[in-house]
Amino acid sequence: MTQTPVDAVSVVLGPAPTPATNGQLFGLEGAVLLQPEGRVIAQFAELSRIVRRSARTVVIAGDLMVPRAALAPIADDGRAPTTALVTPDPEGMMTVRHHTVVSAGSTFHDVRFPSHDSVGALVIAPSDASQAAAAIDDLCQACASGEVTVGEDQAFDALLVALVRHGVTVRATDIVDVPWARGSGSDDVASAIESESDDRIRGLLANRVDDGFYSTMVVRRASKPLTRMAIRAGWTPNAITIVSLIVGLAAAASFAAGSWVWVLAGAVLLQLSLVIDCVDGEVARATGRFSSLGAWLDAATDRVKEFAVYAGLAIGAGRNGDDVWWVAIALIVLQTSRHMSDYDFARIQKTREAQAPRADIRDPSDPLPEGEGRLAGAVQVSARVNRRSAIRWMKKILHMPIGERWLLLSVLSVVAGPRWALIGLLIAGCVALTYVAIGRIVRSLTWSGRSAADGVDVLRAQLDAGPVAAGLARLIPGIRPRLDGRFGWGVPPVLRAVELGGIAWIMAISTVGLSATAFWLLFFVAYHHYDNLYRSLQGSAPPRWLTYMGLGWEGRLGIVAIAAATSLIDALSGVLLVWFGVVFGVVASIQWLRSKR
Repeated sequence: MTQTPVDAVSVVLGPAPTPATNGQLFGLEGAVLLQPEGRVIAQFAELSRIVRRSARTVVIAGDLMVPRAALAPIADDGRAPTTALVTPDPEGMMTVRHHTVVSAGSTFHDVRFPSHDSVGALVIAPSDASQAAAAIDDLCQACASGEVTVGEDQAFDALLVALVRHGVTVRATDIVDVPWARGSGSDDVASAIESESDDRIRGLLANRVDDGFYSTMVVRRASKPLTRMAIRAGWTPNAITIVSLIVGLAAAASFAAGSWVWVLAGAVLLQLSLVIDCVDGEVARATGRFSSLGAWLDAATDRVKEFAVYAGLAIGAGRNGDDVWWVAIALIVLQTSRHMSDYDFARIQKTREAQAPRADIRDPSDPLPEGEGRLAGAVQVSARVNRRSAIRWMKKILHMPIGERWLLLSVLSVVAGPRWALIGLLIAGCVALTYVAIGRIVRSLTWSGRSAADGVDVLRAQLDAGPVAAGLARLIPGIRPRLDGRFGWGVPPVLRAVELGGIAWIMAISTVGLSATAFWLLFFVAYHHYDNLYRSLQGSAPPRWLTYMGLGWEGRLGIVAIAAATSLIDALSGVLLVWFGVVFGVVASIQWLRSKR
């Protein structure tokens, strides 16, 4: 007979819990407190039984002292994957890459490339319950036979080792600036915990640890009061995203007016949109209200706002006699190709660098292979460089994330005018692209073997091959791009640069009066590629009929070339603009929203 799982169980593992830990556990709503008694082996055996019969298991080291609110990422989010709370520590007992634990240690198990330390709290998700229980059983048997020695104060760390080595994917969530201690603790930590309010802890957890310089130092500080207001008012992240979109489009309209006063208003509105854009993510992280629809909506509206601002600045410059549409077009080509590289490299890098090797719990050595030394060396060099805050922030600025881009547009538009705002962003974007491309090529050279299948699937979903390219690929298999090589992540960005750049170049040399039409044509095509990108990152792909309605990348490039060669570009460009607007802006969005419903 199958036993119905309980909603959640909170388990104290290891030594007798501190008064602070008891208070935290009793504060877990709807959870059952269980303190196993006896030897560590008995605790592991009982934990295995709990994991098998529970929908979700929260495990906390008995000697952990930490504010109750800091446990929210694992205790309060019922949809959280298997997750451990960690803090950065180059002398810790864990190797974390791309928010994933790839190696863990204890007094018995070594870690050769430490980067973080375990706080002493984790959650085992229902999807991993069976595999996690098997890992705990293996650990229990190894301890019972004497092949693994685990002290009571190391029980939690040994559990984490067992999960990682048995193939359970353990996500690592950083808690930064939150006071905590393992062991007996100290009066200082206890008093710090007492002095921390729940609102402040939730604010710290809502922070992004990898944000850009401007967003961290300015925008996030401005967004915090709005985030608290939004949470109290019960606003959803998606509703906040829509507000940010409306404000961003208002900024674009203000830029289009052309006069200095309206440009100043546009700059202020653009910064306000950026602040509100931070609020939706902070509310999602603070309340645990995440969704695939929200991720798509947030990312898609960012691109709509930014490209609309390019158009607004180009229109405003035109009112002053400056034709800068081709600068705006160049920015669309540059930013689209750059973003494809950003997302695809990050995804392939994670599949290459954040895979924990399976290993026997009885082996005290670190399971990361010797070949990891080259990669680990690159990671450690980067970590050492990043310890210097000035260098770390300078690198972030060179990447030109959205905060820096929008700040540059706002400042230059007011100080030097719309024309120089677009030209300045184009120059900065080219510098950023060169910088990141060199770094990614060097990092890719540390990889060996082939990319994982799930990473290759993400790239394949973005190829956007129409009927012509698909037919040629079936007839001549050798022309298919290799996606599982170390540079496979570069295929979609190169295709985007070839298609968008090719269309722009053909329309530029064919006539002088189609710059605005070319911009909006590329606007919808670029939006289409972002749509495909966000779908692929969520494990989806557009249906073939939708890809064929859009003609595929080769079809769009080919039809524009034919139209230019036959002098039909003036008439056909308007038809293509309407068609792509309907297919990519309306049909594709409706299809995606209905599929997520």
